[in-house]
Amino acid sequence: MELIPREYVALPGGGLKRVYSLVGADGSVILGDHGAWLASRAKRCACGSVCLGSGQTCGSSDCIANLASA
Repeated sequence: MELIPREYVALPGGGLKRVYSLVGADGSVILGDHGAWLASRAKRCACGSVCLGSGQTCGSSDCIANLASA
């Protein structure tokens, strides 16, 4: 997985949110949500949800049953 620099944005009330920056086609800087970036890179279950725990299924009973029958 490609590493991205650690960047943060200050939120109202003193909180911090991790973000990443990209340079847009017009040269402007665009901030993206780091959590969304991680989720987009995560392994997906056969149903399309993000895999949990073992990384084989999303954890739903249907997906676990399908894994057990395969």
